[in-house]
Amino acid sequence: MSNPLLSLLDIDYPLIQAPMAGVSTPALAAAVSNAGALGSLGLGASTVAQAEAMIVATRQLTDRPFNVNLFCHAPPRRDARREADWATTLRPILPAMAVRHRIR
Repeated sequence: MSNPLLSLLDIDYPLIQAPMAGVSTPALAAAVSNAGALGSLGLGASTVAQAEAMIVATRQLTDRPFNVNLFCHAPPRRDARREADWATTLRPILPAMAVRHRIR
């Protein structure tokens, strides 16, 4: 199989592992890459030191390409009025949702 995406990413299969922050590991990303797809590290919840360690660990496990996913947006600003509006809107339905999903 060959197409521009496979050539661009230097992968064998048109599969990209989801970069899930908190559950992606170097072992998983490397295994996916070694199998011919594009492994991914979800680093949005990591510190710089953690991200660097995960990238280094992944490079030690594979010489294949892998994806590094980061969040580069500004943190939201607190808005007391907006939060109060959401609380007012959701207050009537939260008890029913908690019961349905067995949340105490």
